[in-house]
Amino acid sequence: MNETEQTNKIKILEELQKNGRASASEIAEKTGLSRQTVTKIIRNMEKKKEIWGYTAIFNPELIGKKPFIIMTKLDLSINPEEFIKKVINEKSIKLNEEKGMKISMFLHGTSDLLCLFWVKDIVEAKKTMNFYLSVLRPNIKEIELFDVMKTFRFAGIVHPNMKEEWTSLII
Repeated sequence: MNETEQTNKIKILEELQKNGRASASEIAEKTGLSRQTVTKIIRNMEKKKEIWGYTAIFNPELIGKKPFIIMTKLDLSINPEEFIKKVINEKSIKLNEEKGMKISMFLHGTSDLLCLFWVKDIVEAKKTMNFYLSVLRPNIKEIELFDVMKTFRFAGIVHPNMKEEWTSLII
């Protein structure tokens, strides 16, 4: 891919990040590219799975959920192949969706794995944490649950009522 193609791709991705529902015409207008170029690049990125999907970003309270985070320290010296089988198979992926998993990331730092998920309450969050602890044992050295108090930015989108959220948290 040449530099121009890469630059165009970045422009389109930046616009899609702002508004995943934008039409090719709207993106073309904002990027200075033709509608045909925008359509071709988006289709190509979707085909290559560089664009994973499109989603609505909203407050999970609208569906009776609350965000929680699990931070995990792993020991991958014990049966790493078995660990990989556990986390990438279709059954596990579907189960993660059912358990409200929204984000999972492998990290470098004091924790190795971050998982953000939405469930009804702290009781359900602890049950979810204990489920992962039982499934991924013996690879889990440490696991910690965090109750997310407020979300100010998610997937690059700023909370539209950020001022009110900060105020309710601090004052």
